[in-house]
Amino acid sequence: MKHLSKLRKKGFDEIVHQFHDEVFGSIDCTECGLCCKNMGPIFRNTDIKHICSAVGLDPKKFFEENLVQDPDGVGFMLKELPCPFQNEDNTCSIYDVRTLSCSNFPHTKSTGIQKKLVGLALDSLYCPAAFLICEKIIESY
Repeated sequence: MKHLSKLRKKGFDEIVHQFHDEVFGSIDCTECGLCCKNMGPIFRNTDIKHICSAVGLDPKKFFEENLVQDPDGVGFMLKELPCPFQNEDNTCSIYDVRTLSCSNFPHTKSTGIQKKLVGLALDSLYCPAAFLICEKIIESY
């Protein structure tokens, strides 16, 4: 994946988007939930505002009790895992207002995917869908 991330393949995003649709057409994420148990999302300020407003939490208190600065400086991450919004059945108690990071995971419907393949490979350590998408990419290239 590292090698492939350095190449320039025409139409790569569209091919990976197709792989994404194929894989997620056959996978139920609630059978797994490892992303919420082991990785957690990146929270942007807007995510914090929307979530706290939706569930009636004080944003400052939520931040102090649950979040720390992301090392990349992109946003904030959970102090502890699993995600406090993950239900026992692996559903999300805030699904309709979940973070952008959660709704885009494993980021295989984004643009410029080829530059993000190392991250996708790391996601595949926990996410069966990401793993299957990685396999399809490797088989194709």
